[in-house]
Amino acid sequence: MTLKKPSRLNLLNEFESVPHSTLFNQQTIAAVLSCSTQLLERNRWAGGGVPYLKIGRKVLYRKSDVLNFLQQQKVYHSTSDHVSC
Repeated sequence: MTLKKPSRLNLLNEFESVPHSTLFNQQTIAAVLSCSTQLLERNRWAGGGVPYLKIGRKVLYRKSDVLNFLQQQKVYHSTSDHVSC
C-alpha cells in the first residue's frame, strides 16, 4: 500500500481551517506560499523568510508567523514598481 501525497488544495484547506497557533511542516507552507520546499530551506539557511521552529530534527512553521510574513510583503501594482537587485 502506498501513501498518497496530499493535494495542494487539501493542504490549503487544512491551513485555513485551523487556529493561528497550529504548527505546519514545510510541505504545507510551500503550498501556501506557492514555492518549493527547497526555497524554504534556502531561506532558513540564509537567515530570511518565514520564522520557523526547530524541534529536534523537525522544522515547523506557526500559522500566525506565516500570515504575518505574508502581511509584511511588499505589494507591487505594476512591473515598473519592482526594482531588480
